[in-house]
Amino acid sequence: MAFTEAGEENKKKPPLSVLAIVATARKKGLVSSLAQKVLEGANEAGHTTEFVNLYHYKIDYCRGCWMCETKGKCVLKDDFNILFEKVKNADVLVLAAPTYWSNVPGIMNPFFDRQYGLAMHYGEGKVLFGKRLPLGFGPRKEMRGKKVILITACTTPFPFNFLMDESRGAIRAVKNYTRKIKAKVIAKVIFTDSRFLNYKGKREKLENKCIEIGKKFRR
Repeated sequence: MAFTEAGEENKKKPPLSVLAIVATARKKGLVSSLAQKVLEGANEAGHTTEFVNLYHYKIDYCRGCWMCETKGKCVLKDDFNILFEKVKNADVLVLAAPTYWSNVPGIMNPFFDRQYGLAMHYGEGKVLFGKRLPLGFGPRKEMRGKKVILITACTTPFPFNFLMDESRGAIRAVKNYTRKIKAKVIAKVIFTDSRFLNYKGKREKLENKCIEIGKKFRR
């Protein structure tokens, strides 16, 4: 019979909260499938997971009013505040989007834009030699240090997806967001030449890779 030392249960780390944010209208498409596989692996590892498709929410364009910075929430009457609460509470973000014109789909940009006054802290700064230094600028505590997995897919085959700045452009767009909130990108999954989904078992290989990524999440 195995015995555990006193207090051993308290030493166990709590499960992570893993949130997949997906920007594709194809519910059973490639990008959605890869994101789901990451969550599948995370579930097997005992973590809590949630899948969010941005197309199921109403997200208006940011108006640049900065009311969110003072009020602590966006004043526009749509679904954004619901989404942002999910982002704040997540330990791991799976950001998944297909590549459109070397970028992410349009619906993902207002999702990022609307976070700026809520995710970032500006402060008053300090004036030195007549110039204001942005001291204190950075992500708010609840946003800082999240782990991130990036997923994209494009029709361009390798290595032209890189040379023509296709999938690389989409990844760079999302990295602009993760860099601002000081998140750590721990994995990237890029499906190239997506018109040939099952060529040499490529889809199955990448789906299995996503499952393994989810299984390895650690605090």
